Amino acid sequence: MDIGKIKDNYKFFENFDDEPEIIFESDREDMEILHVWEGYLDDILRDPDLEGAGWLGFTRDYHQCKGAFGDESIEVITNISEYLDDLKSYATRKFDYEDTKDVYDMLFSWLEEAINKRCKKIIVKVV
Repeated sequence: MDIGKIKDNYKFFENFDDEPEIIFESDREDMEILHVWEGYLDDILRDPDLEGAGWLGFTRDYHQCKGAFGDESIEVITNISEYLDDLKSYATRKFDYEDTKDVYDMLFSWLEEAINKRCKKIIVKVV
């Protein structure tokens, strides 16, 4: 019986071996580790709302080069609902890449699962 982490999900990083990779991992043993090509996340987060309400979550981190997207290339996120709320603002976005909508849906569901399973933190790494 395998009692380790559920296997890594490379579906959205296959064929991008030499490109930047973003890894999403929770503090729970029963959640997948997601591996995503950075281009998909860029497609989701490009052209953020500039109406002055302030950025949060991935949008803030990505566009202000903070956390995993800064010099350290790793971030521990404890306010998971903030990152889920941020993704909600991109729900109706038209994406450039065919698979980006699937990546969006997967990441959104994964964050919801993390919240439902009462994860205390998720780790985001850019490698």
